[in-house]
Amino acid sequence: MPLDLSPYLDPATTAVVALEVQENLLVPEQAMIPGIARNAEAIGLVDRLATLYGEARRVGAQVFYVTDERRSDGLGRATNLMISRAVKDGSEFFVHGDIVEPLRPHERDIVIGREHGMTGFYTTPLDAYLRNLGITTVILTGVSANIAVNGTAIEAMNLGYRVIVPSDAIAGDPPEYVEALLKYTIRNVALVAPTQQILDHWSTL
Repeated sequence: MPLDLSPYLDPATTAVVALEVQENLLVPEQAMIPGIARNAEAIGLVDRLATLYGEARRVGAQVFYVTDERRSDGLGRATNLMISRAVKDGSEFFVHGDIVEPLRPHERDIVIGREHGMTGFYTTPLDAYLRNLGITTVILTGVSANIAVNGTAIEAMNLGYRVIVPSDAIAGDPPEYVEALLKYTIRNVALVAPTQQILDHWSTL
């Protein structure tokens, strides 16, 4: 039986968070980690997110973007990130680029750049914005399931938010890991359901 998300989807208290939906992660021709871009392309991630973000705006739910905005020269960068082993040559400082064109923010969206760390709340004002806006439910989307989505879901739960992770609105590498993550980890801190369930509920508003 599908989860009943309706108690947690009041637009006035719900925010959709887009994690690192940036060109150098999602555009196959320039992806730093090609496996993530391939998974995103295979599941139609960008188109699905465009639909979800558009519907969120229509019903009045707040849309947030958390982007990775490291310095291109690497000055002050952390030296303990093991992700460097997964990044192809030529992306030494992990510059993620612009938000992909179909998902570009609208005027009322809130865009937060993160210079350090690998999750949505670390060194960012995301929690302050959410609390100031009276948000109690966060819908996490984007990339990557491996780190940013996983870590941000745990952070949000620890901070007292109701967390929803749409199962087809995140991408990672390899695809089978995403499925296992949702089944064995994310479901312990968040409600997991297809994006369409959110859209179906909001379509009635």
